[in-house]
Amino acid sequence: MKLPRRAVLLVASMTVAHLPVAMRQLLVVLLGHENTGSFAAAGAASAGCGIGLALTAPFVGRLLGRLGHRPVLLGTGVIHLLALVGLAMTTAPVAFVALATLAGLSTPPVLGSGRSHLARMVPAPALSRAYAVNAVGQELLYVGGPLAVTVILLLSGPAGALLTFATIGSAGLVGTALVVPRHSAHTPVATDRPVTSGRATRRTVLGTQVAYMAAIGSMWVLVPAFATAVGHPGQAGLLVTLWSVGSLAGGLVLARRGRPGTPGGAYLTLVGTLAVTSLALALPRTVPQMAAALAVFGLALAPFLAVTDELLARSTPTPQLAEAYGWLQTAGQVGLAVGSATAGAITDHVGSTPGFLAASAALVLATAVAFTRRRSLRLPNAAPQVARVAEPAAVAPRGFAGDDAG
Repeated sequence: MKLPRRAVLLVASMTVAHLPVAMRQLLVVLLGHENTGSFAAAGAASAGCGIGLALTAPFVGRLLGRLGHRPVLLGTGVIHLLALVGLAMTTAPVAFVALATLAGLSTPPVLGSGRSHLARMVPAPALSRAYAVNAVGQELLYVGGPLAVTVILLLSGPAGALLTFATIGSAGLVGTALVVPRHSAHTPVATDRPVTSGRATRRTVLGTQVAYMAAIGSMWVLVPAFATAVGHPGQAGLLVTLWSVGSLAGGLVLARRGRPGTPGGAYLTLVGTLAVTSLALALPRTVPQMAAALAVFGLALAPFLAVTDELLARSTPTPQLAEAYGWLQTAGQVGLAVGSATAGAITDHVGSTPGFLAASAALVLATAVAFTRRRSLRLPNAAPQVARVAEPAAVAPRGFAGDDAG
């Protein structure tokens, strides 16, 4: 089944809009060191971006339901753009960290908005493919983004690169705001699912996401550490690119063929596959060996993220769906922080090889969480009911946070 044209436009525009966010922490570190002369300030600014996003993502997602998607997207986009422009011109360390934190706090909820609208635009049988296409778009950012950063750095330096990405992202954000409908169309999200069961599904997904992202956070430390340990630090970027290429290939297969079986069954299979294939990461002793292991490990990444999005879409009431994706981002930021810190400590003391085993342990934990709560992942066998929801939609008194975040 082909995806609606408007859904394809939405995926394209929100991918472009997410570009400055995807590359933000890399650019903040490079720019922070150049502007302030301090790696400590650069690191604190990078952390401020992540913490700011983690704090506000679910609450800005709730505003999408209360105020409407277009006003929230454009309002946060203006603040985020001003913060990035300020970063490019600031040399005082304290001000630089403060502006980076503001950039994190004002991150436009473009992914939450776009994903929630995909659930409304796309017929239920094609929903898994829609989220697979979205995952492929995100992977393209991490394949092409670092290459674009390298080229722009040579031409204009970190400040020019940040402003370039901020401009491109702002154009994508405006495009996203124009593509999302003023009033939601018929939504294919299942409405006959008991609310308590939906909460259980979301708790399972969020708990699994923390452990999964802890593994991913550790990988961002371990891959460069491995390249340095084998005497080729300059090839760390190549290894990361091949990792993303593997994920891109897996996402393309899912987008073309669709998801086999049920969403819950696919979710369990994919997270288990990640845990198993990660075990091979502790074996390589050369860059080519690690490149092959990373490419294989990456195959299940984009499909897992796509099925995660689908599970949330099918288990969350439509007015709360954008907020649910915000909580998913928060869970991801927490996992990234834990994984990065843990992997750094392990690598300093015993090397990168045991660190990869720690990443595997995090994925085994993610699999265990999903498996022990597998009953919560069972979705109705009946076709999802269609419900008309107006935008902005009313939010239940307790909201997603009150039901699920605690």
